[in-house]
Amino acid sequence: MMKNKTNCNLSPMNKITESNTNTIQIKNYKKLYDKQKQRNEILLFCLEKNKNKLHELNLLLKTKEIEIEDYKGKILSTKNSQTAKNGYKEEQLVCNDLNNENIKNVFEPMLGGDYNECSLVTGNYKSDIQSENNKLRAQVKKYKRGQFQQLDRHWISNIIENIPELIEVSDILKDLFEYPLLSNGTHVDKSKKIKKLCNSNYSQHTLDNLLNLLNINKKKILEYAFYGSNLEIQPEYLFGVEYENSKRNKIVVFKIEDIIKYLETFNFKISPKKTCILLGNNSTLSLQRKGGDAGRKSSNQLQIKLIFSNLINNVSMVEYKL
Repeated sequence: MMKNKTNCNLSPMNKITESNTNTIQIKNYKKLYDKQKQRNEILLFCLEKNKNKLHELNLLLKTKEIEIEDYKGKILSTKNSQTAKNGYKEEQLVCNDLNNENIKNVFEPMLGGDYNECSLVTGNYKSDIQSENNKLRAQVKKYKRGQFQQLDRHWISNIIENIPELIEVSDILKDLFEYPLLSNGTHVDKSKKIKKLCNSNYSQHTLDNLLNLLNINKKKILEYAFYGSNLEIQPEYLFGVEYENSKRNKIVVFKIEDIIKYLETFNFKISPKKTCILLGNNSTLSLQRKGGDAGRKSSNQLQIKLIFSNLINNVSMVEYKL
């Protein structure tokens, strides 16, 4: 007996219906795709537009920051000008003191008595004052107890030029003291970081080698800081005028040679914050980035500072109470 076979094939009408449904679905997908593509293009356009606006705002912000720093610089320049004037005033006062016979007699064991009238040295020299017969040349510093005075300020490249033995560590010193510059080339970019003298940046061997090289050339570094590079007008003495409550309290005088010998007994070390290099008890001498200057390029210079009062009772001196 023959069994009825079930026809599983779709009828022509069913095929047409399915085909139409697929076509509609494809058309719907295409519409959705086109709409999404259009949305994406609009979003990309808006994003690019916003990026341009953000870039413009960043440029405006940097411009305003520079304007602010320039304004600060003008204020600082006025302050520095006054400081310089005060320094010249102090140097003139010391000249007057040295031209006084009573004070001259007190200082004779240190200075001798064969120098004649003293006056200011003009120009950018380490010597601030000298006698007419060139028997006495000295640098003058105002000081208060525990406060530092600037001893020297130069670019790392200048120091390397005068002490070429340090060229091996020049990159380390530049990375420590010099921030990268902004695109204008006149101001530092504080959004970047300096490279501190720590083990996350350098191996202990590299840090030890740095200190070892500085200590080997310690005398040259000290002579550069105190005497400068001009052999003709190098100071032999260092005068300090102590101030208390804005009043001149006393004058002390050291032989620079004796100061250098004293500081040579110590070794350079890295400061706890890893941003300075120190020498002597209580950081008598320090090498650090100058800073300030309203963020100008000059703030990247290396500054050598001296705590003058730390020398007292440690280095041979003569003093005169005013």
